[in-house]
Amino acid sequence: MAEKYSTGLRNFIAGRGSLREALDDAVIKLYSGPAPSSADSAVSGNLICVLTKDSGTVESSDRSIPKRYKVTIGSHGAGETFIFDVTVDGVGPTAYTYTNTPDAGDADAVAFAVARMLNDIPQMQAISAGANGEIFVQGRIAGLDFTLAKNDSSTGTITVTKVADAVAENTLKLGPPSGGVISKTTDKWSGVNLLTGTPGYFRVVRPNDTGGASTTAIRIQGTVSTSGADMNFSSINFQADAETKLTNFSITFRESA
Repeated sequence: MAEKYSTGLRNFIAGRGSLREALDDAVIKLYSGPAPSSADSAVSGNLICVLTKDSGTVESSDRSIPKRYKVTIGSHGAGETFIFDVTVDGVGPTAYTYTNTPDAGDADAVAFAVARMLNDIPQMQAISAGANGEIFVQGRIAGLDFTLAKNDSSTGTITVTKVADAVAENTLKLGPPSGGVISKTTDKWSGVNLLTGTPGYFRVVRPNDTGGASTTAIRIQGTVSTSGADMNFSSINFQADAETKLTNFSITFRESA
């Protein structure tokens, strides 16, 4: 089997960001009956269950908040180093070093170069303010915790200030990719069944997706069964008010079509 990707999702990946970012703050909706012919089509069948983190409530407007830091570049002589320790996705601390050779110029020029280096970390985005040697850094994946700190081996002057902590909603998070595969985190993905029934397909969607026909909505659609489907459960005889748990979920980007 193979999941179907909506036009909105394909356009996001082609022109804006990663699959992990596109599906940030998603939920999974399980429906009865056969799947529509396209992920762009309106849903059919009955909504049987919505999977969230720990069966938690998710409102249509819920969005996680990224962690944010402010970095200020002070002294910036030729040859000085600016070293940052980064821990993200459980890996680190990893040292990232910018060496001011040749001399970039003023503090803002150094800040621009440092921001470009930090922005190359897949889970983070950074931008130079263009004034006062300031850089603003936040998680590219909202709700993802990471740490950014000055490495004491730096010879240039750096001030790192945490501006805001990450706030994660009860939405679903995907982990870092490996070997072309991206999988669910260790979070419990579950939901309380809304109806008694048998799901035939699922959609991974953002909470505000109402299920209507759309070429802009970000969606993944796939089949549901006990084996051989895009999403498999030990039993698909869902009972109203019982909790359903999804143990495994991953998406593979194949080497070729």
